[in-house]
Amino acid sequence: MIYSISTTAGLENIARQEINSLVGDTKQFKIIMRKPQRIVFQYTGSPKDLLSLRTAEQLFLVVQHIPKMTRSRRSLTAISSSLKRFNFANTFDCCRQVGLKIRKRTQFRVMTRMSGFRNFQKRDLQQIIERSLVDRGWQLTRSGSGIDVWAEMHGEDAYISIRLSRPDMAQRSYKQASVPHTLKPTIASSMVRLTQPQSNDIFLDPMCGAGTILLERAFTGRYGYLIGGDISEGALDATRRNFGRQHQPRQFFHWDAHTIPIQTNSVDKIVCNLPIDENYDNNSNLQELYRKVLIEFERVIKSGGKIVLLSMQPSLLNKILKQRKSMKTRQQVGINVNGKRGRIFVIHYY
Repeated sequence: MIYSISTTAGLENIARQEINSLVGDTKQFKIIMRKPQRIVFQYTGSPKDLLSLRTAEQLFLVVQHIPKMTRSRRSLTAISSSLKRFNFANTFDCCRQVGLKIRKRTQFRVMTRMSGFRNFQKRDLQQIIERSLVDRGWQLTRSGSGIDVWAEMHGEDAYISIRLSRPDMAQRSYKQASVPHTLKPTIASSMVRLTQPQSNDIFLDPMCGAGTILLERAFTGRYGYLIGGDISEGALDATRRNFGRQHQPRQFFHWDAHTIPIQTNSVDKIVCNLPIDENYDNNSNLQELYRKVLIEFERVIKSGGKIVLLSMQPSLLNKILKQRKSMKTRQQVGINVNGKRGRIFVIHYY
């Protein structure tokens, strides 16, 4: 079967690596296409396994790929004809495997995406698909209780897909409490993966907010110890609520990341979503914050440790990192965070 996942812009390669890690047997998995925010791949295993992907926003089953699309309305006719002839038996079996209910008269709704100039609108694409499926005996619904059919046209290619994941796949059930500027779990998971997690990691998030990064590390696999801290008591309350009694051993502290009260050379990995400039009066204050926390990160990290930082002021962080001779930036990943460009820095400490 052919599947696709959507990702945050910039995290496509990390998501591909996660799929490789999940599948293990490369004979079951083959990349067909990789585009911004989308990976299309062939997978012969159970679709239920793919729902455990933590870097994916959504999971789709690709029902049909229709090439040679043009600007003309004849493209709509080609899509309609293709759907009328298609055998949905394997599609419905795949849907059932992930828990989607397929009734005798299939209930559905249609979402559309389209790029490039066409001689028709998204609404025309939606209506032609709705009409084609109703003609096959499906029942159109607006309630969301049926299956979601997605129609996308980009360039010369059209894709008809069914969403296998719940709409909230990118969210997490542990998110009982939040704080302003909280990090998306898919981004947090990607940052954790960039540390190359080991089972004995002493893992630190010194500005932990609601604990998203720490929780994503806990769900990634075995670890030695989780340590989180924040200057806000409210943030720590949110972290404790999101953790509950699970994921031991771990400790949370009320502190200022300028002075972290833990031993020198005691941490294997540091992952942190650095504050954005809205929290500071001017750029010089933010520059001073970056300088102080990097000095402290340098003190507590072990030789050979890794630091992964997300910054919405990457040029500023890059400038200060160049002043830290023992910190070497080995990778930078540009991403889109709520419509703004940020960058993830992967730093090795020597």
